Amino acid sequence: MKRNFITGLVFGIYFLACGYSSFAQKDTTKKGGSIDITSSFKPVLRNAAKINFTATPLPADNNAPKLTYTIPAQNLFFAYQPVTLKPLALVIDTNGPSHNSNYVKAGFGNFSTPYIEAGFSFGDGKKSNVNLFANHISQKGKLPFQQYSQSGFSLNGNFVSGKVEFYGKAGYNQDTYYQYGTDTTVKNATKDDLRQQFQTVKVQAGLKNAFVNDFGLSYNPDVSINVFTDNHKATESNAILNIPVEKTVGKSALRLGATANMTQYKPASIKSFTNNIYSINGAFLLKTPDLFLQIGIIPTWDNKVFNTLPDIRADYNVEKEKFVVTAGWIGYYIKNNYQNLATINPWMAQPVSQFNTKVYERYVGIKGSVANHFNYNIKAANIEYNNMALFVNDSAYQRIFNVKKENKLKALQIRSELGYVVKDNFTLTAALNFYSFYSIQTEDKPWHLLPTELTAALRWQPVKDVWVKGDLFAWRGPKYQTPDKNSFRLDGAVDLNAGVEFKATKMINVFANFNNILNRKYQRWNRYESLGFNFLGGVIINFDQNKQ
Repeated sequence: MKRNFITGLVFGIYFLACGYSSFAQKDTTKKGGSIDITSSFKPVLRNAAKINFTATPLPADNNAPKLTYTIPAQNLFFAYQPVTLKPLALVIDTNGPSHNSNYVKAGFGNFSTPYIEAGFSFGDGKKSNVNLFANHISQKGKLPFQQYSQSGFSLNGNFVSGKVEFYGKAGYNQDTYYQYGTDTTVKNATKDDLRQQFQTVKVQAGLKNAFVNDFGLSYNPDVSINVFTDNHKATESNAILNIPVEKTVGKSALRLGATANMTQYKPASIKSFTNNIYSINGAFLLKTPDLFLQIGIIPTWDNKVFNTLPDIRADYNVEKEKFVVTAGWIGYYIKNNYQNLATINPWMAQPVSQFNTKVYERYVGIKGSVANHFNYNIKAANIEYNNMALFVNDSAYQRIFNVKKENKLKALQIRSELGYVVKDNFTLTAALNFYSFYSIQTEDKPWHLLPTELTAALRWQPVKDVWVKGDLFAWRGPKYQTPDKNSFRLDGAVDLNAGVEFKATKMINVFANFNNILNRKYQRWNRYESLGFNFLGGVIINFDQNKQ
C-alpha cells in the first residue's frame, strides 16, 4: 500500500508540472494558435589547431662558398697564311705598331735598293675613314738582268650612314721583272726581250649592315674589277660580283649567296675569249656554345660545265676553347687567269688558254689553347685537284715557264700552326705545311709544287719604344723537268731574316732589316737564283700624331 501511494504521488506531481509549463509558454496576446519555443542551447565552434611559428633555427654554415668562374683563354688565334717567297722580293715590314695617322718611311740598302712608303689618313675614324698608301722598291743583283721593281698606290675608304656601312677601294700597281734565269739565250737578248712588266688597275665597292637588323638579316654585296695588262700586248679584265645574305634565328642561321667571277682575256696572238665561273651557295648553320655546324652545297657552272660542290664544316668544343675537334668536306675553284698565275710565277710565258682548278678537300683536325698563352691548330686532309696548274721550263727558252694542266692530282696534307702570345709584347708563331703527292694522272711529277714548307715569325717589344722581329722561311725543294724530259729536285732552302726598330724622337723612328742572313743562294724556281745577304735601313717620319 505504501509503495502504491508513493508511486501515485510522483505521477501526480509530474502531471501538475506539465500542465503548468504549457500554460506558461502560451502567449494570450497573439492571435491564432501560434506557439513559441525557446531553448538555452548556444552553438560553439570547435577550437582549431594553430600553427606553431616558433621554428627551430638552421645550423650556421661557416664554410667559405666555392665560386666557379668561366674565363675564356686570352689568346689570339691567327688565320696564319705563309707568304709566298719570291727569289727577288724583299719583304718589308714595320716592326712595331704605328699609332700615327700619317707617315713617310724611306730607306736604302745594298743591291741598289731604294725603298719608300707613305700613308695618310683622313676622316673622323668613326663615321668616315679614308686611307692613302703608296710604295716603291727596286733591287739589282749581281747576275745579268737580275733586277726587279714594284710600285703602287691605293685609296681605301669606308663611310657609315645610319646602320649601313659603305666601303670602296681603288689602286694601281706596276711590277717589272726580267727573265734573268741562267740560259744561253740571255747573253744575246736585250732588256726589252727579257722584260716582264705587269700593270693592274683595280676598283672595289660594297656595302654592309653595320648591325644585324630586327629581322636577324645581314648582307654584304661586293663588286671588284681589275684590268691587268703586260708589255706583250695582252689584256685581261676580271670582275667579281658577290652577294651574300644571312638570316639568323636564335642559334641557327640560313645563308644564301651568289657569285659571278668573270674574265675577258685577249692574248697578243689570238682573239679574245672568256673564262667565267658562276655559283650559288646555300647553307644551314647551327651555332651553340659547344657546336658549330654548317651544312651546304654550292651549285657551280665552270665555263658552262655544271658541278655541285659540298660545303660541310663542323667544330665541336670538347673543353671550352682549350680543345676543339674540327672536320669538314668542302669544294671550291681556283681561278687560273693570267693575273693570278703571274702573281705566283712572274717569269711565265703569256698563256694562250685558260682553265680553272676544281678542289675537293676532306679534313679533320684539332685546335685550341693551353695555359692562356699557347695556341695550336693541327689539320690532316685528303685533297684532290682537278685541272691543276703546274709550271715547266720551256724547252727552247729555259728561262721561261709554260703552264701545264694536270688532269687529276691527289695529295695528303698535314698542316700545323703553333703560337705563343704574351699580351702585345711578345708573339711567336710557326706553321708547317706538308704534302705527300700520291697520285698523278697526266704529268710525271707535280712540277714546282713545294712538298714541305716551314714558316715562323717573331715580334717582340723588349722595352718601350723598341721593337724586334725575326722571320724564317724554309722548304724542301720541288721537282722540275729538263728539256730531255728527265726530272730532278731543287735543293732545299733556309732563309732567315731579322729587323729592329726604335724611336729616336717623338716624330722619327729608325729601322734596319737584315734579309737572308745565312747568305743562301737558293732557287724557288728552276734557273732563278735568289739574292744573297741584303740589308735595308732608314727612317720613319711620323706627323699629325693621333692622341692615344
